[in-house]
Amino acid sequence: MRTIKILSRSSFLAKIQTLMAIEAIQKENKNLKFEIIYSESIGDKDMSAHAWKKHGFGIFTNSLSNELITKNVDIVVHSFKDLPVKNTLKTSFITLERDDPRDVVLIKNKSLRKKSLNLGTSSPRRAYYLKLLKNFIPFQSLKAKKIRGNIQTRLSKIITNKSEDGLFMSKAAIDRVFKYGQKINNKEFVRFKKSLAEFTSVILPLSQFPSAAAQGCVAIEFRTNDKNLKKILEKVNHLESYENCLRERNFLARWGGGCSLDIGVSIDNVLNKKILFSRGRDNTSNKYFHDKEYLFKEKTIKVKNIFPNNLKKYHMFERTEISSAVNLAKKIIIVSRANSISKKMFKDASYIIASGSSTWQKLNKIGVLVNASLDNFGESYRFPNIHFTQSSQKPYKLTYKENKLESQFKKIPHYSLSPSVNRITIDELFIAESFYWMSFSAFNLAIKLRPEILNKRNSCGPGNTYNQISKVIPKKQLNVYLSYEDFRENELKK
Repeated sequence: MRTIKILSRSSFLAKIQTLMAIEAIQKENKNLKFEIIYSESIGDKDMSAHAWKKHGFGIFTNSLSNELITKNVDIVVHSFKDLPVKNTLKTSFITLERDDPRDVVLIKNKSLRKKSLNLGTSSPRRAYYLKLLKNFIPFQSLKAKKIRGNIQTRLSKIITNKSEDGLFMSKAAIDRVFKYGQKINNKEFVRFKKSLAEFTSVILPLSQFPSAAAQGCVAIEFRTNDKNLKKILEKVNHLESYENCLRERNFLARWGGGCSLDIGVSIDNVLNKKILFSRGRDNTSNKYFHDKEYLFKEKTIKVKNIFPNNLKKYHMFERTEISSAVNLAKKIIIVSRANSISKKMFKDASYIIASGSSTWQKLNKIGVLVNASLDNFGESYRFPNIHFTQSSQKPYKLTYKENKLESQFKKIPHYSLSPSVNRITIDELFIAESFYWMSFSAFNLAIKLRPEILNKRNSCGPGNTYNQISKVIPKKQLNVYLSYEDFRENELKK
């Protein structure tokens, strides 16, 4: 029976990730023993805010990788995002299945009534995101404060400092503590759980706030020439996670790589279709960018007439607010559209989820603090864990009264929908060659008016609208775009 020497950092989270690696390897290779060695990296020893400037990239990984090269250990467990994007060593990596890569903003409950917030981060990317967050959380100003340390240390610093209001944290880190923390150190787990209860969480959507390249993925490093160990680890490698993380890291390498860059890049997967989101500063032109790339996109012949063509004049339904009071007290609420919405409706709601970024920003404008987003991916997308919602109750979805469509959530009607198609919309409907549907109701009404639409090119978002339309049109004939703007850019001949 072979004994494998496994090395990782000595923090609580690193020990959890080491347990994850061991369990994954032993699941595929039961006749293995492990000798665990913990060590502090340069980044653990130097807690200054700009440690990377003094020591270069890989401050959390290089010293551990050196132990591997000198054959003092057999494998090393890393957070993949900490590894330099260019590997100049004679080592290779495999990855475990990726956990949720999103960032979380944690705001002290005591600071929720403040107009301005000081949020802790040592990441240039997250500091840059603070400039964008004003469109998503209802505070007048947001300032970045330098903070370093492991997850518990950072929480404790914010809790004890009256002038600090919150911090950024990886959602994967929080999720792993709740899944594995008790196995590693119950006392540390209870301490973390108690600290987290002092905060209100906001899970940031990847489409607007892409994470660090490879965030949420655990990498296992080994010597390239160790063929026997390579065979063992190849059984563990989660190929999709590995390929996505490599693609993100290659994207980051265009600008030199490293944690000093204010660039985020994340690949998300919905309906087995991948989308790469990127945002940050091009340090060559010094200009900021915000892009998305449909990695699954097939070549499309653009057409002269799309539906809708003029979104400002598009009108298919009349919406009427339902006068009866909607009781949202202590409920988890999903808001699909910000129609007929007021701030007072959400006064006592326990947790608020927006269907997408547009709805989120509209809610923010009226002063509602949104906790998470489905990011236009639909009801099955990355629903927040119970340690964020703090409730096991079934969520409620705000929708229109006439909605009879299948949903995994309970429905609360807050407006009524009645057909009301204007002349411009009718005209566009009958000349269009390609269609984008923002709701199944619009699609259903349109095919009654013009049945041959079923034989035309149709597109929609990947959520419940897709699920319903794909029962009428074969999935292979239904294109997917996250927004009308993306559809217009890809389908309309200019």
